[in-house]
Amino acid sequence: MSLKRLFLLGCMGGLLVVGSATIFWPFPAPLRYPSLITVPPDGGRQEEFSMRWPEDRLTGGKAGNAAGLAVLEDGMGGRVSAELFRLRDGADRVIGVASRLSGVGGAIADPGHSASNWLLVIPSRGAIFLTQTDAFDTTVRALPGTDGGVFLSPAQNGPWWREARVVQVTAAAPSTTGSGTQGKVLRGTREFAGLSGSFTETWQLDSVTQDGLPRGRIALSTFTVGAP
Repeated sequence: MSLKRLFLLGCMGGLLVVGSATIFWPFPAPLRYPSLITVPPDGGRQEEFSMRWPEDRLTGGKAGNAAGLAVLEDGMGGRVSAELFRLRDGADRVIGVASRLSGVGGAIADPGHSASNWLLVIPSRGAIFLTQTDAFDTTVRALPGTDGGVFLSPAQNGPWWREARVVQVTAAAPSTTGSGTQGKVLRGTREFAGLSGSFTETWQLDSVTQDGLPRGRIALSTFTVGAP
């Protein structure tokens, strides 16, 4: 038997073994923590998620490193930024990842404000898509004098926290009663399929380091109901 034929038979045999293994030896299921869901008196389900910053922001290893972070500007006031975070549940356990896409100007949002979309992915449960109008511009910007090498969100800017330690990012709904928010739960997959509802995004300041760098967390409070 020639070496060429032996090599081909070996490759085909390896593929057969791998294919059989995927059938008779299934891949391990993702680790699933108990879902921390509360049921309000009026029905529905409420669940809390959070991300610590800057440590849960997935970048190149440093808080200001641009790796893993996308920022685009059109030169006319329009700006879009994308960030990726580790996602935590109400018990502060890492259960998945979350991406935040925020934009201002143009057809995205009114000048001076921004709109943002969240995608929460929990491997053992599914994904949920959130969208909102922000109370202020939350897009990430490059620090002056860094040639676009260091990017910070408003929450990572120490002087921004002089007046409050807890700030609601989700804009209040235009309602005469003052109730509700503009944060919407649009759709989901698997466990979150068929759900709709609302959410609120809040930034919380925990401490400020000796170097003047703030540390805190982003909190997402979701309220969902099933399809009627």
